[in-house]
Amino acid sequence: MVLKGGDKGFGIPLNAPLYPSSTTATRIDYSRVKVAMALTNIEPRSVEPLLPEGVDLAFEMAAFWVGDYGISTVGVYREVLIALPVRTEGIELAYYIPYIYVTNDAAMAAGRELAGAPKKLGDIRFVINDYGLVIGTLDRGGELMRIEIAISNRLGLEQLDTFKALMPRKDNTVTLPLLSIRTLPPLPDGTPGIAQLIQWYAKFTFMPRENPQIWSGETRVKLGGTPFDPLDDIKVNGVIAGFYIEGDMELGIIRSIREWKLTWK
Repeated sequence: MVLKGGDKGFGIPLNAPLYPSSTTATRIDYSRVKVAMALTNIEPRSVEPLLPEGVDLAFEMAAFWVGDYGISTVGVYREVLIALPVRTEGIELAYYIPYIYVTNDAAMAAGRELAGAPKKLGDIRFVINDYGLVIGTLDRGGELMRIEIAISNRLGLEQLDTFKALMPRKDNTVTLPLLSIRTLPPLPDGTPGIAQLIQWYAKFTFMPRENPQIWSGETRVKLGGTPFDPLDDIKVNGVIAGFYIEGDMELGIIRSIREWKLTWK
């Protein structure tokens, strides 16, 4: 116990935390998730500066994700992220997340404090218009990302196995290892801070089980940037595939796999 009156969780303020203590002890669960996702080829040199020491790009590609989360243990929100397929000692494939944005402060705090997910707040829109065009956008002082998918083909689960090297499937579930950097900054008195490379995971279950919602179609990705959010430093060389999917999701924290000491320079 830290507070004289008792603690209600691990996030601050301890008497009224942004996310429940059960999130720390177990996982974050999601239901009624809708996602627009694009896989693209990228210029490797454009993302190399974003990777932690000891983490290397596994494929010359990136995944761009815009999610609309119907309900979760950290509330209702939307999310945008960029994921880079990487390898590091003991892990053949994981996805490192250099940028991620949400619309909900509980999701932002839980992601940053537990997993080191570098979440910021942003204006995220997710719509499916009357023409079957899925549009996901991120704005934060300017449009930073736009994904458009003209859904035209319905896919079966077996057709996703074309991408099994990137998205290994078991029945109707794909589990993806994730990596991010969690930090506790140093103090001016010389007390060092710490940075940790955190391994966590996202498990996506395609729904409904009997007839899962998986669609594909012509896809476009456009990146913008500002000095505060230089997403357009990532050079996209072309789209590999785009998907619209629906399902349930689970996020969980696994372990810290590397640490660095942080000091004032």
